[in-house]
Amino acid sequence: MKYPYLFLIIPLLLGFNANAQKNKQAYRQAFQEQSAMLTGKEPLSFKRSVFLTESAYYSDKLNYQAFCQDISNIAFQLKELIKQKHIERHPTAGNFVTFSFMADTIAANGFKPFTYDFEDFTGTKDWSKQFVTKLLKTHSGNCHSLPFLYKILCEEMGAKAYLALAPNHVYIKHQDERGQWTNVELTNPGFPRDQWIIKEMAITVEAIKKNIYMAPLSPKESVAMTMFDLACGYKSLYGYDQFVLRTANTALKYFPRCVPLIQLKANCLLTMIKAEQKKSKPDSSALLKDIAMHKQTMAYVAALGYKDMPIELYNEWVKSVETEKAKRAANRKN
Repeated sequence: MKYPYLFLIIPLLLGFNANAQKNKQAYRQAFQEQSAMLTGKEPLSFKRSVFLTESAYYSDKLNYQAFCQDISNIAFQLKELIKQKHIERHPTAGNFVTFSFMADTIAANGFKPFTYDFEDFTGTKDWSKQFVTKLLKTHSGNCHSLPFLYKILCEEMGAKAYLALAPNHVYIKHQDERGQWTNVELTNPGFPRDQWIIKEMAITVEAIKKNIYMAPLSPKESVAMTMFDLACGYKSLYGYDQFVLRTANTALKYFPRCVPLIQLKANCLLTMIKAEQKKSKPDSSALLKDIAMHKQTMAYVAALGYKDMPIELYNEWVKSVETEKAKRAANRKN
């Protein structure tokens, strides 16, 4: 027999293809449910939408009831903490105890506060680094999973918490006892002022005026952000294709000024254009359509006043978080 290994390779390839199709189906189902939330056919649920993005990555192998139970158990402890501190009448009691749970060394978190995971913090090598489910298991996350968990826990208790965007960054905003907006930073726990965020993140005045950064996201915009995650998770497994483009376009209907979504769409179009151009017989009609859409998308980004945050500046900011983390650890030892 000339090719004895073919009988081994072919079943492996067929099995891999079957698993890929099953996983893609999980992504399609997650997309459909998130879309139904945005159109009003299903109740809006940030917690559910976050779970959908993460479960799809694992071919729907995560257990939603178990996830909800974990969140419910934490929320119960936090409500008890509110009672212990006799702050039930304060509108921001839920925000206070959630921050304490994530940032302080207390019994409720097993004396293990949630910290920043500096290894692959962008999820470039492993997209699951962005996940709330990973954060719950390890107590280490990033500027993605940390604010997501904060928001989920606050909403579980009936408190208000809103996502807010900065270049390459997500944080929390909520109103204080006087109705004034407060910024909550969870990567290096604290309450930074707007001026600090503007300076450290190199945010332009035009970008602020256009509300692409530092504005509290609505419930639908928050779900649209989870669709960004859905598309990114899919892309990390299968690359750019029509699913990524469709997901980005759908989310942008409800969050049109979302720079990460716009960039994702532009990158997807550019990749698809290059792939089509390499074909022996490119589809000229589809190619021209995608090129026009890409130009339109890039023009929209420019009109919003978006400018790239220099990578050097972002790396410096990440290092400053690491330095502060080391200082805190040294202080605890002393």
